Amino acid sequence: MIPALEHRGFGYGSGLLSPDCSQFIVNIPKNASSYMVDWAVKHKWSSAIVGDTCSWDKVNEMIVVLRDPTQRWVSGICQYLNTYILSVAGPNGPIFPGDTITKHDWFMDADQFLEFYNQTTERLIFDVINRFDDHVWPQYEFFEKLMPTVPRKYFYIDTSFDHKIAEYLNFKSFGHLDRNSSMSNVNMQKLNAFFVEKLHVRPELKKRVALAYARDYEIINQAFNEVE
Repeated sequence: MIPALEHRGFGYGSGLLSPDCSQFIVNIPKNASSYMVDWAVKHKWSSAIVGDTCSWDKVNEMIVVLRDPTQRWVSGICQYLNTYILSVAGPNGPIFPGDTITKHDWFMDADQFLEFYNQTTERLIFDVINRFDDHVWPQYEFFEKLMPTVPRKYFYIDTSFDHKIAEYLNFKSFGHLDRNSSMSNVNMQKLNAFFVEKLHVRPELKKRVALAYARDYEIINQAFNEVE
């Protein structure tokens, strides 16, 4: 499962530990993770991986930030394509530093990707759906088996997310936090618009995505009755 992501630098069980080691915010990619790191560190929380130097028996609550699975998939698949398909050479692969780069490994922009997009491309994407990399991996797999006896406190990314988590964790506001927004990247903008439209005009594809994240939706609906 998660070990399949290790070669791309993802550390299962990574997150943020409160100064007194009583609370742990688990890292779920595409769920405000960069934002929460920046915000929490400013309040003296520290980056940690479950099982490292802290006395983990002190942790009595895991903070889990959840996001609408279909929205997260659109953002995640765009991130995956932009990182590993448009540019195949990089620090996390698939062509690693020092590996041979050939004439076939040229950089592709979003316009070229969308020009080449065809039925074969689509079938591959909507077959694999949630197994490309950590950005589309199901949310529940990042925390369900992690410290299973520790109670969870769930937060949902919506318009009131900042206020609710700040109030709960006693975080004060800071300007210019790292939101790692993809909207500043032209390729990401074009890919995002394409997949949003694709799911809009092809409801059967949207249904496939929803089914791939059935467990995520189940947890969200259990934790937040008002979320459809």
